[in-house]
Amino acid sequence: MSHKAERAVKFIHELFLEIEKSHPETGFNTPLFDQLIEALYVYRDHKDVELFKIYSISQHLKKDMTLRDFLYWIVPVERYLNKNLKDEDFIIYNKDDKSMEKKKNTIPLTIILDNIRSSFNVGSVFRTSEAFNVEKIFLAGYSPDPSNPKTQKTTLGSHEYVAWENHAKCLDLITDLKVQGYWVIAAETTNHAISLEKPFKFDKRTAFVFGNERFGMDPQVIEACHETRKVPLGGIKNSLNIANAASICIYEFAKQYHAWKV
Repeated sequence: MSHKAERAVKFIHELFLEIEKSHPETGFNTPLFDQLIEALYVYRDHKDVELFKIYSISQHLKKDMTLRDFLYWIVPVERYLNKNLKDEDFIIYNKDDKSMEKKKNTIPLTIILDNIRSSFNVGSVFRTSEAFNVEKIFLAGYSPDPSNPKTQKTTLGSHEYVAWENHAKCLDLITDLKVQGYWVIAAETTNHAISLEKPFKFDKRTAFVFGNERFGMDPQVIEACHETRKVPLGGIKNSLNIANAASICIYEFAKQYHAWKV
């Protein structure tokens, strides 16, 4: 990437962030939105494929769109700039138990990450899933997979011991899993959600779905699941980081499963 292109794309990224910040007061009826479209159009006829993709974002931005849909299109810009969280710098490296015997005894649990924006969160879920011998991870929508250097760094190699697969649309994936006999659970705080601590049924394999860090799960995805479960919380802030929530859900499922097996 040339310095000139990098500066220009960084400017586009800054415009996205400024529009996101001002959206509660102005919506998209702001000169910043028009400025963003103009900045994207600079690459309309660019020969560089990646920069042309940056231009193509402009074709999806509309002033009547939701903030959720708007922020969907900041992801390609962040990926181009390799922007991500820096939390992986604080990871503690421990000596691995390289015994492969454990990997033969996976628990009947699959994790679906739908439109997760942060590579650090995805990497953290991989680490927890590997630690508890989760069967598989599906990365739906724009969730970054281990081919992303940032994700790979935060998985600490755990992606080599957990089966994973990309899937374009979460709704289609849920439909497929249902046909295969999975019991699909939305991990979300809703009015109809039941407690995570309620006993699981182990006559079927289970899939937990986790949604976007900021917006949570799409209502259609929640509706497509068999049930919704929430982590019982006692604080004022009624939410958890996606990686933390996934860790709690995986632990509770594994705890109940191993108790049921005895």
